[in-house]
Amino acid sequence: MKKNYLFPTTFRKIGWCLFVPFAIASLLCLFDGWNDNWSVVSVFSLIPWGIIKNSIIDEISMIGLTISLLFIAFSKEKDEDECIANIRSSSLVWAVVTGYLLLIVCTMFIYDIQYLNFVFIDLFMILILFIIKYNIELYKFKRSNND
Repeated sequence: MKKNYLFPTTFRKIGWCLFVPFAIASLLCLFDGWNDNWSVVSVFSLIPWGIIKNSIIDEISMIGLTISLLFIAFSKEKDEDECIANIRSSSLVWAVVTGYLLLIVCTMFIYDIQYLNFVFIDLFMILILFIIKYNIELYKFKRSNND
């Protein structure tokens, strides 16, 4: 029995609509430290244990960015077949290997706060690499079928 765990096709459009504002908000949090007073609320924290005051913009932007990238990456194509599934699979393997190689190289050559900034970006790197590689390979495949 063949199971398909992909989101419906319409989730890709939703993902792109969510991606733009959450990517901008995430970059602002990363490089500008965007913590406005209006976004400070009491939240439960595991470390340190208990209730603390915290700006929730960075958490909201990271969750939104993750969800949008998952929607973009794992939505069905209109004409999903075995060849597209193969392209999806090989692109995912390529993205994981490339992402971890990049993490290893950057761990050896980037230090201090710049490394923490890289690790923040690296959280999304595999999904971003997958989306780029998958779309390039899908474009090549569709172009070769039209010729």
